[in-house]
Amino acid sequence: MTKRLLIGKLTRTLILLAFSFGMVYPFLWMTAASFTAERSIFEFPFSMIPNPVNWDGYKAVWIKPVLGSSMWLYYWNSIKVTGIAMVGALITCSFAGYAYARMHFPGRNIIFLLLLATMMIPSQVVMLPNFMIYKELGLVNTHAAIWLGACLGSPFGTFLFKQYFSTLPKELNEAAEIDGAGHFRIFTRIMLPLAKPVIATMIIFNFIGYWNNYEGALIYLRSPELYTLPLALKMMSEDKYFVQYAGVMAGSVSAALPILIVFIAMQKHFIQGIAFGGVKG
Repeated sequence: MTKRLLIGKLTRTLILLAFSFGMVYPFLWMTAASFTAERSIFEFPFSMIPNPVNWDGYKAVWIKPVLGSSMWLYYWNSIKVTGIAMVGALITCSFAGYAYARMHFPGRNIIFLLLLATMMIPSQVVMLPNFMIYKELGLVNTHAAIWLGACLGSPFGTFLFKQYFSTLPKELNEAAEIDGAGHFRIFTRIMLPLAKPVIATMIIFNFIGYWNNYEGALIYLRSPELYTLPLALKMMSEDKYFVQYAGVMAGSVSAALPILIVFIAMQKHFIQGIAFGGVKG
């Protein structure tokens, strides 16, 4: 029996390793291609270890102008949009999650169910109404059109915070209320410091979502100097005169690095935050 269990575990491990390699291989190929000479990228078989290492792709992205502007500008645009959206979503979702979990008001459960119901609406359905609203507000061709929706809150983020705050003992609130603390002080001094797992989860989800937000940038941005990284890389890969694939790969690797850094920094809280999200309804 022990031998069968050992064989079963070994088989599952090998299968998972194969799937993992299949998922990681595109990123490895992209990284190798970013250090490969342009003429050698589409050679078969492709060498995963560039020989010699070629830096022309990174020079083309970071030293030469891309679409008339520096790649540093597109990087800054992505950092600005992602940072504002992430901070705004954390503030609004944490406040809303606390209100649904700890404050009692008429129709609380019904309003919360209606909020969750909006998660079933595809984003494509509200794309045109959102564009018309932003156009009337004069926000088209501004970064505010991309991050404003996040700052107004999201059902998923509110759900995560609400579920987490619901798992915390009610005695925390009662003890703080006896000491004369109001809801705002309880939220900022007690609840929020305990919500690190959910905060880390929200940071990872929002960072990935808005850092890679190609659709919003394509719809709302018109001026090249306002482009974010996804849109700049896409336009770079569609140059009608010459596409430098090594440069596109180098730009893609550069764009992926911040996501890896954020995930590595937050991973110890990430799984815990996801687990707490489904503990208590």
